[in-house]
Amino acid sequence: MQVGRAKKAGWSWRIYVILTDMKLALKITPQRSTQYANMTEMLALPELLASPLSKHIQEVTATTLGGQRYLIATVDEQMLAEPQHLAILSHLGATSEAYEYFDLIGSIQGPLLRPIEPRFTPSVPLEMTETRRYKGKTNEIFTRVLFNVALFAGKYGKDYSERLRILDPLAGGGTTLFFALAYGYDAFGIEIEKHDVETTAVFVKQYLNTAHIPYKERDERGRKAGRRFQFEIGPKGQTQTLVLAHGDAREADQHLREVPGGSRMHAIVADLPYGIQHFGEISALLNQALPVWERLLLSGGTIALAWHATRIEREAMIELVERHTRLHVRNDPPYTQFTHTVDRVIKKRDILVAVAEE
Repeated sequence: MQVGRAKKAGWSWRIYVILTDMKLALKITPQRSTQYANMTEMLALPELLASPLSKHIQEVTATTLGGQRYLIATVDEQMLAEPQHLAILSHLGATSEAYEYFDLIGSIQGPLLRPIEPRFTPSVPLEMTETRRYKGKTNEIFTRVLFNVALFAGKYGKDYSERLRILDPLAGGGTTLFFALAYGYDAFGIEIEKHDVETTAVFVKQYLNTAHIPYKERDERGRKAGRRFQFEIGPKGQTQTLVLAHGDAREADQHLREVPGGSRMHAIVADLPYGIQHFGEISALLNQALPVWERLLLSGGTIALAWHATRIEREAMIELVERHTRLHVRNDPPYTQFTHTVDRVIKKRDILVAVAEE
């Protein structure tokens, strides 16, 4: 940036600013615990570089400002000129607030930050992803990063603002599904634990009632394939679909029969159970599940899998996906840079992303 002065009549001055480059300061999402703060910082850079913003980024460094960690990204001016880029900044999970960054303005020494207004209004409050606490729940920031990476990798990364369809075949308590709803998407979840499906349905109703969000519910209790709840959420003409199905992830196609809009998905996001620590157990699940999940993907859609990688190497997971599907595994940076420590038990967790042929 260059700063100069031009003299006007009398004693007044006009300051003019010529931008030669532009820097952004992206605040690493604050976390209460050191363990999650470390995790979030490790995820922030690869999430940013996996996003559609990467083509506008010239350089990224990490720094501390006021005791808080930031990514400082040098970008071209076109990035802030396009509203969709600002919307993506607001969608990122491992970074929260975004600012323009100045080393110097006039005679005032920086660093100086100017807030960038968010360009994202969630369809349901993001609080919905955080409110419900249950045993085994994954940190919401990681879930959001996993969700984003799945969408960024495929054909539909550029359609971020459209109404997409997301499947979590290992839905647990529904955090991934709630992120999908917040982003304006339709959400479909399958969970083998009947109790989890039923309690999630209860939570959804209680939350929507408390938040005064209109919805309609259909409880398909008598289905041979297993109990299924269907929700239409939102005001008339702007509804989103949420489906919660009790059943086996390896039979996902059966559980998505006759759902609104059909069974094809833009992205499939699954956080594999952390209790699975041996490749044989992962293999037994994915050998049968992967071909089914692949059939549910639209052309150019993506699958993103997170797993406990302490004992199961990335190469073994890649071989498994490539043996049972025709999906293209993204085994290039930044998709190879999501490995991180969770806690003393899960010393290494990783993400694998694969894309369906167009």
